[in-house]
Amino acid sequence: MLIMINDINVREISKNDRFINYSEEKKIKNILGHPVKRVICDKQGNVILDIGDIISFNALEQVKQANALDYLFSSVYRK
Repeated sequence: MLIMINDINVREISKNDRFINYSEEKKIKNILGHPVKRVICDKQGNVILDIGDIISFNALEQVKQANALDYLFSSVYRK
C-alpha cells in the first residue's frame, strides 16, 4: 500500500521493518551506559568514542549519523 503525502510516495512499514526497528531499539537500550572496547570514529576519522568511554545518547546520535551502529554493537564491553 502506498500513501501520498505532498506528492511523495511513502510505503507502509511492513512487519519485518517494524521488527528490525524494535530489535535495533532494544539493542540500543541495552548498550547505553556501557563502555566500548574499540575506538569508534565518524566518516572523517574524528573519534566519537575512545576505548573505555561510556556510550551516551549524544555519542549514540553521532554514531547513527556515521552509519556505524553495527560496529558499535560489536564494540560494547560487557563483563
